[in-house]
Amino acid sequence: MTQSNTFKNCPVLVTGAAGCIGAWTVKLLFEMGAVPVVFDLTENRQRLELIMDDSESVTWELGDITDFDRLQEVAEKHHIQAIIHLAALQVPFCKADPVGSTKINVLGSTHILELARQRGISRLSYASSIAAQAMEDNEWLATLYGAHKVCTEQMAAVYWQDWGIPSVGIRPAIIYGPGRDQGMSSAPTIAMLAASVGETYKIPFSGAISYVHVEDAALRFINAAAKSYKGAYVFDLDGTPAAIEDVISLIKSQRSDAKITYTGDAMPFPADADNGKLNQFLEISGCRPIAQGIADTMAVFDQARERGIDLHQLLTKTIRRNA
Repeated sequence: MTQSNTFKNCPVLVTGAAGCIGAWTVKLLFEMGAVPVVFDLTENRQRLELIMDDSESVTWELGDITDFDRLQEVAEKHHIQAIIHLAALQVPFCKADPVGSTKINVLGSTHILELARQRGISRLSYASSIAAQAMEDNEWLATLYGAHKVCTEQMAAVYWQDWGIPSVGIRPAIIYGPGRDQGMSSAPTIAMLAASVGETYKIPFSGAISYVHVEDAALRFINAAAKSYKGAYVFDLDGTPAAIEDVISLIKSQRSDAKITYTGDAMPFPADADNGKLNQFLEISGCRPIAQGIADTMAVFDQARERGIDLHQLLTKTIRRNA
């Protein structure tokens, strides 16, 4: 499913790799024989350790995405040949700090595009978001985060138009799976973790949204960076629509004693089925069904417990972080 030969022994810069999709991207690149080079503000490997046995073997460079000189230094040091750009502050952090988040999300993305231009890097994928879409019957975006992502998409288009830098932006729907532990939409995954350790948890929203398992998303960022093409593309990755009641039912099918409930309003995101255009572009099959994704997620939690990770402690920290 991955274009593994393309990245064999290839140094790939992964920004934001301490995050959920980033951790999975690093894991998969490592397994296919690539040389992932992490660029992140923190050396917190918690998410990587949750899913990967030998996380300490990954090359990790500390740096701020707003520091272009540091980016250039790392790219030169490791002879970077491809970039997967995932660094960003998400919805609640953008609302709390509009100026600081704009520097990271917009200026940081500009730095990545400029790095590709100056170094002649033609393999670049980056994370946009379904938040970049206006909701039905509303011409305006719902979040500042979404505005940041639209800006990045437009800049990528200009970098192709003016300097011939190809790129693929991917707009994932709600990501779930091991390592998804931050932001309001992480609640379904937190519910899976709570069910794994027999704890009570209330998902703070209702309604239907579209879900993408984090490993499926990571695979698409890798394939997009590995593919040779001309142009600046943006694709939706909508995954599988599901009502929150169905998600809870599927969790309970894995843990019959799960104590999961929900409350609150629906999330301001579409609940569309995937249109398949990204998969066609990448020539890969579709994402896993959500029932399989939930089973896979809870299996990873079980494996982590067997490796000695304290899931109760992880759940406590995760809930505190999202309070």
